[in-house]
Amino acid sequence: MATKTPVLNPELVSALKRLRLGRIAESLPERLVLADKQDVAFDELLLMLLTDEITRRDNTAADNRAHEAGLDPTMRLEQWDKTSKVSFDKRMLSELVSLRFLEAHRHVCILGPVGVGKTFVASALGHVACRHGYNVRFARADATLPKVATEPLRQLPRR
Repeated sequence: MATKTPVLNPELVSALKRLRLGRIAESLPERLVLADKQDVAFDELLLMLLTDEITRRDNTAADNRAHEAGLDPTMRLEQWDKTSKVSFDKRMLSELVSLRFLEAHRHVCILGPVGVGKTFVASALGHVACRHGYNVRFARADATLPKVATEPLRQLPRR
């Protein structure tokens, strides 16, 4: 026998919206059904709902950071074509994905011939960094270098 999806009390929906938790109302009916079927305690249900909201907000923030950085949304590691004939150092990629270079306040410059996936890897690393809360700026050398060449050099501060 299928459990009927509950209809939310409009006052509950209004209260959630006032608390800026309105998106919880979207998943609440199915979570209530799941809680009923699995005999989930109230505090566990509340934790499940709040964890859903935290995950949604984290994902939205990461997507916003990626958009502001100018990252291509289709260039993510999850979308890497494992059948491509490009060879690369898997340990180096793993090291870059760990983001330890950011924690060490280091930069990464990806160099190589045309068509080997430099832009994809740079964008994918940007997405990983955005998911970990970092702000990123993506720039291709072919777009950046002409700007640098035409701008006067700024005086660097003395140390």
